Amino acid sequence: MAEAAVLEDVGFYFYGVVAAGTDLAGLSGLDEVEVEAVEHEGLAAVVSRLPLQRPPGRSAELAAHARVVDTLAAATTVVPAQFGLVLDHDIVEVARVLEDGAPRFQALLDSLNGHAQLNLRASYVPERVLAELVQQDPQVAALRERTKRLPGGTPHPDLVRLGEAVSRALNRKRLEDAQTVLDVVLPYTAEHVVRPGGEYDVLDVALLVDRERVASLETTLEGLAEVVHERIRLRLVGPVAAYDFVGSASWG
Repeated sequence: MAEAAVLEDVGFYFYGVVAAGTDLAGLSGLDEVEVEAVEHEGLAAVVSRLPLQRPPGRSAELAAHARVVDTLAAATTVVPAQFGLVLDHDIVEVARVLEDGAPRFQALLDSLNGHAQLNLRASYVPERVLAELVQQDPQVAALRERTKRLPGGTPHPDLVRLGEAVSRALNRKRLEDAQTVLDVVLPYTAEHVVRPGGEYDVLDVALLVDRERVASLETTLEGLAEVVHERIRLRLVGPVAAYDFVGSASWG
């Protein structure tokens, strides 16, 4: 009876779904517990056992989750689960999640097969782009000239107008430069998702790229970076788990 009570107190933490037979040797997840595969008709849920008294939520657990799914993504095709998904059932229930979601999971694995997600962020060098705006936009230049001798923190209508003019001009410039970057990278991609960026971000985009074309994309971006480095910084990260291309996969 004591052993049964212990088993009831352990759940299964979900990392994602891969093809059955995927090698998981040496891969550990939350609390350094070795991950395991629960297989059902060609699919495998990647899970590890987790005490239910201590649900996930800490930064170390988020890092462990990311390590597992990104390690899988670097080697194979994976449908990643969102962080924090725990089934408080026995292993039969894990297999049932696979069974219930099998058509969706298989379709996602098929669509992602042979591809990798890479994340590209292009960001302005702030002082350089602001100097460009003063040089290129007459309204910004005029307002900058009228306000540059005002004491710091002085409230003035022209300062409000200057901020608005800079914002409009920066948005126009961002659209042009983002399209320039996209024109370079999209020939290498099967899909892309543009994500919200920060004030000085030109573009934050997730790219789904054929694995055989990743090296060519990296070389092309290195060439672009050399051309634009004085005003734009490029950062490419990946392969990472393809969260941006799996939609709302059903996990039961």
